[in-house]
Amino acid sequence: MSGPSRILLIIADDMLRQTVAEHLTAVAMMTVAQAANADAGLTMTGGQDLIVVDEALTDLQGDELCRRLREQGMTTPLLLLSGSPPPNAGRAVDAIVTKPLRLATLMARITELLTRRPKPVEVRIGPWLFDADRRRLIDDSGTVVRLTDKEVAILCRLGHAMGEVVTREVLLTEVWSYSAQIATHTLETHIYRLRRKIEAGPGGAGLLLTENGGYRLVVL
Repeated sequence: MSGPSRILLIIADDMLRQTVAEHLTAVAMMTVAQAANADAGLTMTGGQDLIVVDEALTDLQGDELCRRLREQGMTTPLLLLSGSPPPNAGRAVDAIVTKPLRLATLMARITELLTRRPKPVEVRIGPWLFDADRRRLIDDSGTVVRLTDKEVAILCRLGHAMGEVVTREVLLTEVWSYSAQIATHTLETHIYRLRRKIEAGPGGAGLLLTENGGYRLVVL
């Protein structure tokens, strides 16, 4: 199963690190790993979807750590927490959030970076070829189905899971920036409309499946 997004926090300040970790875990349903310094963080970067680095580390400045990660070939999105943007940091980081930190601002930037994941290239969904850039599905006969931005985002996220289940909470967080506590039928409404566009018959669910508290896309 494709689980929640994995976030690594490299933050020296214990209170700040714990506050951010609790917010991302409880509100955004993300999986959070923590490191208190650069040395520890360097050993934990593998398999992360995004890394948050504070500028005020005890063993290495945050912007220097980001540059080192890029020099090592790291392509994971890097978000720097900074009192003021350091010179040349933009070459290594994907976003800077200024301090004093507002959790809502941090969450918005994290969500934005996560949704910038590379879009699936020529993903086949049953008879359809998914063209994310043009926001459409097209079949071998040339029939074109237009998609909304949210429908594209849903299919991109499910496509990245490569046939594994993506939970409802993950989709709400990453596509709409909603917390897990919000009661809404927005996702279900979009899934219903997507099924009407891609499935062979009314009410069918052969390509976009509901499973284990989430959704799974049948891809080829």
